[in-house]
Amino acid sequence: MMPDFLSSTTVQAGLGLLILAILVTAATYVLASYRDYTAEDQFEPADVLANLEEMHLKGDISDEEFRTIKARTHQHLEGSCANDDSSDVDESSPDTQE
Repeated sequence: MMPDFLSSTTVQAGLGLLILAILVTAATYVLASYRDYTAEDQFEPADVLANLEEMHLKGDISDEEFRTIKARTHQHLEGSCANDDSSDVDESSPDTQE
């Protein structure tokens, strides 16, 4: 038999919200533990280009692949830097838009 205070609509609504909050918190924790991406996981631009050059020197990628990847990486990094307000962007660059 249910205690009398649990038959109140207000108490039932409060318990429902408490249970919902617990479930949302648990779901957030589970999803966060499965995601392995954090802001610290991003490579620094210098590291990306150094790794690319190392792959090229080892012969893992051809000259053409090196040039293509380097150009695309450079474009991607420029786009990332343009979106980052705290980054230092070369003011003489034609891609700088504000």
